Amino acid sequence: MSAPIKISVLADGRLLLAGEPAQFADIEAALGAAPAGESVWYYREDAAGEAPPVAMAVMKTIVDRRLPMRLSSKPDFSDTVVPATLTMEKLFAPIRAKAAGGNLIILRPSGQYLVLPAIPREKASVAAIEAVERILPSAVPRNVAVVGDTNWTLAPAPDIKLASQAIPFFGLLMGLTSIGHAVWIVGPDTDLAGACREADVLIVDSASAGSLPHGWEQRARAAMRAGQILIHDRDAYRLIAAP
Repeated sequence: MSAPIKISVLADGRLLLAGEPAQFADIEAALGAAPAGESVWYYREDAAGEAPPVAMAVMKTIVDRRLPMRLSSKPDFSDTVVPATLTMEKLFAPIRAKAAGGNLIILRPSGQYLVLPAIPREKASVAAIEAVERILPSAVPRNVAVVGDTNWTLAPAPDIKLASQAIPFFGLLMGLTSIGHAVWIVGPDTDLAGACREADVLIVDSASAGSLPHGWEQRARAAMRAGQILIHDRDAYRLIAAP
């Protein structure tokens, strides 16, 4: 495995690439040459303050390349933002609650979350409702955890188009919320046990499955309320039961 691409954005707008001064063009070139799945480690100085314009440009480039990203609060990249600031229960309790309230929740790599209200069932097409009912009938409301690419949520203006590019079955997930299921999405580097607690169903994007640790299925089932795990096969564009 190659070394991660380490990018630092300083408060005054200066950039570092692997600890060395760099221009935005250097960052673009490094990200453009990165193979699919290459990890990006990102640090922004004074993260609580206003981001310099170049920070948004860097983030957009990472999102456009769909590279997995780890955010750090330390300039030496010795931590990740979510584990350093939140326990898993403190992180996921409000996510589960908001999902149960009729929202699709996406956990951002920063530890914050994006809330998308469900499309009311009566406003969705009959065909769309029938399709999701066949997959997961609404007669029994369920908690659905999803593992997929969430880097798109860090774009300056995340939208449904970006979501669908990152997660091809995003429309299905929106449909599941419309018929009453509680759905939340996390990235493949999120603590799986924390993400799956109280979940009845786990759906994993096949593009993210390879990034999960060995034995992830057992770890997920041990944390779940019910142990149904489905893989969304991108090639076949269908859900397949995990072993």
